[in-house]
Amino acid sequence: MAKTELQELRKKTSKRKPTFVVKEWKFGHGVKRRWRFPRGKHSPVRQMHKGKPVLPGPGYGSAKEVYGLDKHGLLPRLIKTVEDLANLNPAEESALISGKLGNKKRLELLSLVQEKNITLSQGDTSSLLSKIKSAFDIRKKSKQERLSVRSKKEEEKIKNAAEKEKKAAQEKKNEDASVEEKVQQEGEKQKEQKSAAEKTIIKPQ
Repeated sequence: MAKTELQELRKKTSKRKPTFVVKEWKFGHGVKRRWRFPRGKHSPVRQMHKGKPVLPGPGYGSAKEVYGLDKHGLLPRLIKTVEDLANLNPAEESALISGKLGNKKRLELLSLVQEKNITLSQGDTSSLLSKIKSAFDIRKKSKQERLSVRSKKEEEKIKNAAEKEKKAAQEKKNEDASVEEKVQQEGEKQKEQKSAAEKTIIKPQ
């Protein structure tokens, strides 16, 4: 049987294949949704009782020729660096970009994949590139907005500080003027009192 036919057969059988999980994952708090072989002495799953979840077996596996291959019929190879991408054989292997990488590194690797016409096992390269670029644009726009808001706040802060200083200087000036007026008024009052006292003094004959 040809590889393409075997791939189509695998695609059909995978639709009927059950999800193998731990029996208690629905009921036990903290039990992860993963597969572990049941080791209980009286476990109905281990004893393959009717109506219980089935155990993995050879009948559910794929054909040896297509086992481990992706939907393109190529063997996926994990890519973390540019060197990994350079050592990849495009005729037999497809690129699988690591999920632990950041968008900046991912963008660099995806652009190289597109340049070299390497098959990507995770989907369409151009759509992924556009998605990451749009995310970068949104981040850049939000950063510019934050910077503009921050600059406006700083300008307002400087303006308020200048107004405060101006107000304080004006108040000080007014206080100084009021002190001078008080001193002047007191001087005039003393003069008036002195003149009044001189008038009341009886001169000797």
